[in-house]
Amino acid sequence: MGGAVMTLVVVLFTLAATVGVGYPAERGLARLHPRPSRRSRGGVAFPALAGLVLLLTALLGLRVAGWGVAGAAMAATASWVISGMRAQRNVVRERDETARAVRTVSLLLQSGQIPTRALEDAAADCVVLAPAALTGRLGGDVAAALREAGMLPGRDGLTRMAAAWCVSERTGAPIAAILTRVSETLRQERHLAAVVAAELAAARASGRVMALLPFVAIGLGVVVGADPLGFLFGSWLGEAVFVAGTLLAAVGVVWTENISRNGSSAPRGQP
Repeated sequence: MGGAVMTLVVVLFTLAATVGVGYPAERGLARLHPRPSRRSRGGVAFPALAGLVLLLTALLGLRVAGWGVAGAAMAATASWVISGMRAQRNVVRERDETARAVRTVSLLLQSGQIPTRALEDAAADCVVLAPAALTGRLGGDVAAALREAGMLPGRDGLTRMAAAWCVSERTGAPIAAILTRVSETLRQERHLAAVVAAELAAARASGRVMALLPFVAIGLGVVVGADPLGFLFGSWLGEAVFVAGTLLAAVGVVWTENISRNGSSAPRGQP
């Protein structure tokens, strides 16, 4: 009975933590709706999780709540890391697609096409340009459409393209030369981002390995017959050590991941 209750508690904490961490950026029509900021989501999830801890402590006792906290910490950290990796891959893919789109429009303009025609031809191969191409076909504000599309994660290059488009419309300056500079800047930034990501990969992997080492040590202790599980699960001190160690490992992973993500998303220069 006690094992079933403990399993139920861990499952509840896992679900609560997973919902609190969230998922990567929405796809499809969900992008049309405003998304809550990270602060607002965290401000709701963590007080709710703390209240659940207090409630379970009062109903089931400190020991069961402690195991629930440990399970929730492991599940929430794993979910947060995985969702962050997915979101980062999406951003990288969008940046590559945006840079390719700007480069395509630049080459078409250099070949002698007019801007609106070049935008339509490039949109046939680059989906990120489709809304702006449709706007131009209908006689709307292309710069505003590019600027709006550039607000999505990883598409900030379209904002620069919008600025170039706006300058060309207002002053009559040749947009081909401006977009060539924008395209070259985006290419250099992609190269720099790849170098930074490669440099940070080792530190990120080290942080994850260090978080797993305590659990590996427990397994080695079992193999050599030291009975670490008897200490961890058989006394209040062992259980407190296990919960505290799990929380510290989770904090270490989050800290390392935040440093890596902040380093890989450092501000970049403008063309």
